[in-house]
Amino acid sequence: MAAALAICAGCAAPVAAGAPGISKGGLVPVAIPPARLAAALAPRRLALLVGDRSFDDPAWHPLRFPGADARDLAAVLRDPTRGAFDQVEVLADAPDRAEVRAALARLAGWSRDPEDTVVVYLSSHGTLARDATGQLHRYVVLRDTRMDDIPGTALSLDELEGDFERLRSRRKVLILAACHSGGGKSSLPEELSHELAGIKSGFLVRPIEEVSRASAVLAASDWGETAREDEKLGHDIYTYFLIEALRIGADRNGDGAVTASEAHDYARRMTYEYTGGRQRPTAETSEVGVDPIVLVGKVTRPGKPELYSYDPSLDGFEVRVDGRPLAELPGGVALDPGRHRVELAKGGGPPVFDGQVAIGTGQRIDLGDLLARGEGRWELGPRFALLSFLDAHSRQDVLGTVGGFGATASLRDWPARALELVLDGAVAAGQGVDRQALGAADYSYQVVTAGAALAWRIAPRWLHGGSFLVGPRLSAYWLDRRFTLQLARAPQQYFTATPGLLAAAEVPIGGGFAAGLELHGDWTVVKVNGQDRSTAFGELLLGVSYRFQ
Repeated sequence: MAAALAICAGCAAPVAAGAPGISKGGLVPVAIPPARLAAALAPRRLALLVGDRSFDDPAWHPLRFPGADARDLAAVLRDPTRGAFDQVEVLADAPDRAEVRAALARLAGWSRDPEDTVVVYLSSHGTLARDATGQLHRYVVLRDTRMDDIPGTALSLDELEGDFERLRSRRKVLILAACHSGGGKSSLPEELSHELAGIKSGFLVRPIEEVSRASAVLAASDWGETAREDEKLGHDIYTYFLIEALRIGADRNGDGAVTASEAHDYARRMTYEYTGGRQRPTAETSEVGVDPIVLVGKVTRPGKPELYSYDPSLDGFEVRVDGRPLAELPGGVALDPGRHRVELAKGGGPPVFDGQVAIGTGQRIDLGDLLARGEGRWELGPRFALLSFLDAHSRQDVLGTVGGFGATASLRDWPARALELVLDGAVAAGQGVDRQALGAADYSYQVVTAGAALAWRIAPRWLHGGSFLVGPRLSAYWLDRRFTLQLARAPQQYFTATPGLLAAAEVPIGGGFAAGLELHGDWTVVKVNGQDRSTAFGELLLGVSYRFQ
């Protein structure tokens, strides 16, 4: 039975269908078959594939296979028995920067549903250059890119990723078949090549791409490595094996679909083997665990359980299940449902995780979460405290900087991963002198502070297991002052509960212990000479914590 849709052609009042003398502006019933209506509203599968092989500036040497990379990937995505994509645009005839930006704008217009699946692929030279402020940025070279003005003529990856993130889809994958090392599919300005040649080992820390929920950034090589073309394969090596994964159906968990992570893991493993370990494709993704990005097929049945990790801190770790080595991270492994002994180890070292894991059909477990649970999530430790008002007038009129003792307790990965619940308290007591216009008066004081913060944990690789915390904090502050001569002044008590901020740093020192520092900034209210004063109160806590297993 067809669906009836009434379309208004103006601002007239509704008129019943079939009524005589319908005037302009009435509601006109239009019969639309339900199948057509469902198809029009269904999420779409869209792709933009770019391959640039020739360049106007002779400083960029021509590439051989970007056109073949883009066209062959388009063929498998368009194939109704494989990708079945609704719309695939290919720019394989040396597009310039304006043409690529226009194609990205068209793609944004096509993608109108958060459930759309979107693929953006680029195969070309990669390069590095400094902007006007001296900051080093990554770029994709296009036909009109000039070596003497890379920032002004190339496609900045920051710009590209910004366009990518603004796509409405929550199921999207950006694939970069380029590198920025100065070798292979990469060329660098001469002065930058000389600069980087003088730096030992990896010249730059590999950046972590900012990706939104259910999106992924896949790269043909690790940061600072070379992406290679191959005459025998007739393709960029990574792209060849990515296309192969889609053609053969590299469905690791057997659910009937090949996801972006499954295709990438296959291509990564095959590229690593083909190049003898010289090229290691990478992934930065948030799709794992929710809304897999399906590139080929459909999910027709519950898949096998999977263990996975794309956390850079676990790169190179081996996954052993029931005593058998099954995979090397990053990537994933499919298991039979049930209870398994899972170990994570690197090289010949001892396991960083060794425990029993129960996993059911269709379930996916992040190995980073397992590791966090294995290390313990609760952390507790004493603290030395410095407490002080942040303005000089309150330090003079109410209380100066004082020392005390306290403690902190934190719960990692709660209420979500990379978040941390931090509880703290501190006390201080002692003697002081209040010097005001009426004269000096001795007093004793007690200060109690307490707070709860929900902080975001940042763990840069260069901190070697350490982390920074920053986030909002709710705090309570109580001060009691009692004067030695009761006739001098009445006892004073202040209590305030206010919002504030937490900033903290933590560095492991071995054996489950870590050195920690926390800074708190809180607004508070005190009464001075009969008047309320709004001020800020700060706390510095230093100490050692222990993480319970």
